[in-house]
Amino acid sequence: MSNTKSQISSNRVGQVGCSTLIVIGGSLLAFPVGLLRQRIIAGIFGTGSAYDAYTAADGLSELLVVALSAGTLVYAFMPVYLELLKKNDQRGANTLASQVVNVIFLMTGLAAILGALLAPTLVSAPWGIGPGYPPDIQTLTAQILQILLISTVIFSISSIFTGTLHAHQHFWLPALAPTIYYVGIIFGALVLAPQMGIFGLAWGAVIGASMHLLIQVPGLITYKVHWRPILNLKDPLLRRVLVLMAPRVVDLLMARASITWINSNLASRLGEGRLSALTYAYRLMNIPWTLIGTALGFAIFPVMSALAAEKDVSAQRRALSGGVRAVLMFSIPAAVGLIALGRPAIRLLFEGGEFTAESTKLVYFALQFYVLALVSQSLLDIVIRAYAAQQDTLTPLIVSFFTTAINVGLAIWLARPFAAGGLEHGGPALANGVAVGIEAITGLVILHFRWKGIDAHHILIDTAKALLAAAVMGASIVLFGHLLQPGTLIMLVGGGALGVTVYFGLGLLLGITEIRTIPLAMIDRLRGVIPSKRPSA
Repeated sequence: MSNTKSQISSNRVGQVGCSTLIVIGGSLLAFPVGLLRQRIIAGIFGTGSAYDAYTAADGLSELLVVALSAGTLVYAFMPVYLELLKKNDQRGANTLASQVVNVIFLMTGLAAILGALLAPTLVSAPWGIGPGYPPDIQTLTAQILQILLISTVIFSISSIFTGTLHAHQHFWLPALAPTIYYVGIIFGALVLAPQMGIFGLAWGAVIGASMHLLIQVPGLITYKVHWRPILNLKDPLLRRVLVLMAPRVVDLLMARASITWINSNLASRLGEGRLSALTYAYRLMNIPWTLIGTALGFAIFPVMSALAAEKDVSAQRRALSGGVRAVLMFSIPAAVGLIALGRPAIRLLFEGGEFTAESTKLVYFALQFYVLALVSQSLLDIVIRAYAAQQDTLTPLIVSFFTTAINVGLAIWLARPFAAGGLEHGGPALANGVAVGIEAITGLVILHFRWKGIDAHHILIDTAKALLAAAVMGASIVLFGHLLQPGTLIMLVGGGALGVTVYFGLGLLLGITEIRTIPLAMIDRLRGVIPSKRPSA
């Protein structure tokens, strides 16, 4: 029996490794396309007021998507859907999926209609997303928001498709969807914007959202996921999803509002280009965050949900510890790398056209403060999924009340002008990293007491090792630039290669196990080899 359990556990490790590899592969494909998108946008719009308006509107649209679908129903819907699949109840699974799609469509549709009608107030009110903008930019922001709310409704459905395919252990099509979305935005920037200005970019986002949805349809057909126009609010399974969903909606609305809404509100008062700079910096930080926290989180969630359904606390503890250590092992050096190489990266990727040297300065200033958010957001991705796997959305909500207050208070205090002792647009970025870090650590502490341990000793030791290796890596990159004074491209390529070599080499010497075990698990899975058959080192 123990051998059977060991083999099942080994298969799951390989499954997570392969799934992670697929998600990372999709992210790597989206990486150059996403950078191309930002390069094109930077050249056309720079950090000007028109892009400030687009960014403010896009942030509010994204807030609704994340709160009402992408980050909510996946967590609330997926565990219940998985239970039906485990029972081979495909008809029941299709019924649940159809009803969830219908509920989210009605909710986001209503929110989009109200948002479009109230757009001018949502922008110009003192608590709105652009109270500091001139009246013409406020009007422009409201008009862009009305267009982008169309993509909100489309994305809400697409996110449920993503969760459904992940439940079937299908990751390829969802992994390709972001790339397709970026292609739509590029089309809007290159083809529509010359005639329509910033509105072309907004309609490109709507086109991209539509393609994001449509590319996943073949996967749904393959797994016989059929949609039906049904809605029975008395259905116990649907009500169970809605009960799980409610706390997470409130949680994410608070969390996202304390980032996107507060960023827009405060940055609009700091002058032209500040919100654009925050957005460029955030998206640069988002690249390693997606490759690390989001990829590992997506891949580990189905496995943790299955372990939770089996009430295997010991296995959940091991899975959480491994996920946390893996995230920290990759996110800490990524954060250091962004500080050491951020300025030449911004210069190479974005400078030109309307994106000037002053734009680079503004973006890099914000990026330095966003690196803490890279680590804390990646860690929170794993922690939140540990709770979601147990169908516990209430505990994260309670923690979020506290950390949202910290985020908002810190952002307001730190976003003061330099002359008043503040950090201007760097303040909201730093506040986000601090607040999310507190949220992730609090969640881990609660799980530590709930599960009677989460292998904290191992986590702390590996974190210390990663910090040491990353510090040496950062110092080597700085020394490389100081001694050789290379050009931008050589600094990025040479400094980056040196940093990766130093970090992983020192990490192996220090015995950071995930540097070796995660790649080997992925390779073994691809080769069809059970990881436990590999001789231990």
